[in-house]
Amino acid sequence: MTPEKIMCSCSLCGKQFQFGPHRYGGKHIPRYQITVCMSCWDGNWDGWAPHLEEGLIAQLQQKGLQIPERNTKGWLPRE
Repeated sequence: MTPEKIMCSCSLCGKQFQFGPHRYGGKHIPRYQITVCMSCWDGNWDGWAPHLEEGLIAQLQQKGLQIPERNTKGWLPRE
């Protein structure tokens, strides 16, 4: 018997991805308390792209988390 797939929505783009057991198509980021799909994770290796920033900052504020210092590109760091 195959267990049901556990599906999650990416906290940044909203895309559905499988996340456990035996398949982890996303990445949990403790600093931001979010889970993102691998497309968002891999595509933003140098920091969160500006078009994702508004949604990310809104989530941080909603959770009462600090906005981290920006990296050398002026973007929020990925981790």
